[in-house]
Formats: sequence, structure tokens, C-alpha cells
Amino acid sequence: MSFLNMLTNLLPTLITALLLVVGIVVIGMNRRHVGRAATLGMSGCGLLLIGTLINLVLSILTQTLIESYGSSMMAVLPFAYLISSLFHLAGIGLLIWAVVARRAAPQQQRPQGPGWQQPPQPYHQPYQQPGPQGGPQGGPQGGWQPPQPPHGGDQSGY
Repeated sequence: MSFLNMLTNLLPTLITALLLVVGIVVIGMNRRHVGRAATLGMSGCGLLLIGTLINLVLSILTQTLIESYGSSMMAVLPFAYLISSLFHLAGIGLLIWAVVARRAAPQQQRPQGPGWQQPPQPYHQPYQQPGPQGGPQGGPQGGWQPPQPPHGGDQSGY
């Protein structure tokens, strides 16, 4: 088999391996933002890359191994292709899992330093059932009300 013929047969496998390496790098660069799904995706691409490299080695060495060791090597080849297929199945499974995995919520960065305090939380008044006049029963009308003195309206304090 000539080198050009062999390269033509192996070119799709080489392009696939290169694409998987680029996928691992790109997913790794976004791992901080994507979280667990990125780790699953990188693992899936890694397993697919291992399976692809096994196929590449088998494609290159099959003819040489058969010529060197005879037909006894033919019994090993199906086992090697089975191992490669298992890597591919696991890799595809991890990629599918990465797509459907729950994304990590982006974590808010809290400023660090002296004097920083928790921002105030908005005040929510509990819902009150409106009375017959349309306002809340027995309570103040809507909006801000001045504080009432504790002794029933006597503002003298005595």
C-alpha cells in the first residue's frame, strides 16, 4: 500500500482526532462558566479520542501484524475493535449526559474588603384580606404610616 493511499484512508480518522482535541481544549476553556457539564463533555471527548486513536493504530498496524505473526493475529483484532467500540459508546454517552446535565448557577462574586455589608433585602408586607370598605381589616391603610405611640395616642409621654 502506498503512502498516499494509506494517508487517504486515514485522513478522516486523523481529522476526527484533531477535532476531538480542539473540542477538549474549547470545552476546557469554558469549564468555569459551564461547570459540571463541561467536565462531562471533556471526558466524553477524551474517551472518543482514545477510541479513535485505537482505530488509527489498528488501521496502520493491521497489515504489518498479520504479515509478521500470521493468522493468529486475526483472533486479537475483533477484541481490539470491541475495546475501541466501548470507548466510543462511553464517550457518546458522556457527551449526551453533558448536554442534558443541569447547568451550575453562576456564582455571584461578593466584594472583599473592610466595610462591606450585605445589601438590604426588600421589605415585603404580608398580604391582608381587604375589609368591607376595600381597605385591610383592622389595620392601617396602604402606604407609609407614621409610628403610633405605645399608649393609645397620648403623645405627652406621661
